[in-house]
Amino acid sequence: MPGFHSLTAAQVRSLVTYVRLLQGKTENHALPGNPESGKQIYFGKGECSNCHSIAGQGGFLGPDLTTFGSTSADTAILQAILNSNRIVPSGYKSAGATTRDGVRIEGIVRNEDNFSVQLQTQDGAFHFLQKSDLQNLEYRNQSLMPTNYGERLTRAELDDLVSYLMDASSSLDKSKKTPKEGDAE
Repeated sequence: MPGFHSLTAAQVRSLVTYVRLLQGKTENHALPGNPESGKQIYFGKGECSNCHSIAGQGGFLGPDLTTFGSTSADTAILQAILNSNRIVPSGYKSAGATTRDGVRIEGIVRNEDNFSVQLQTQDGAFHFLQKSDLQNLEYRNQSLMPTNYGERLTRAELDDLVSYLMDASSSLDKSKKTPKEGDAE
């Protein structure tokens, strides 16, 4: 990064203030539910871990949620869970391909060019397909994330799930800052 020799001290302070603003606030917020119960929902009834991971645990088809709770308010996290009109994040577009011999493969498009497409299926397998060998390739414009969490989970369970997502992020931040045994302080 180049030096800022041409900036005055006041301009440097303004720049530092702005960068700190971009980092977000580190205030503690009261959790809307019970994070331990939320963890059970995340890995159980909610089936979130089938596609998403937190701190290396869970699936890989959806975005990693390790830091998701640290960058969003509880109401925003709840809306992200309940919102059925999601915009599919870049890198998570899904597709279904049918080969010329009738084999159907559905997964996330991990790479594509004019001649081939690579799909990753839920079991983690990569399928490298030549487009000339396909009978059909269909892209999905909607997220693979279930749209019925408002019916599947009670309001208390949703609050617990939100709390787990928020707590998992803050716990990870705390573990990074906690000195390990034997470290110099």
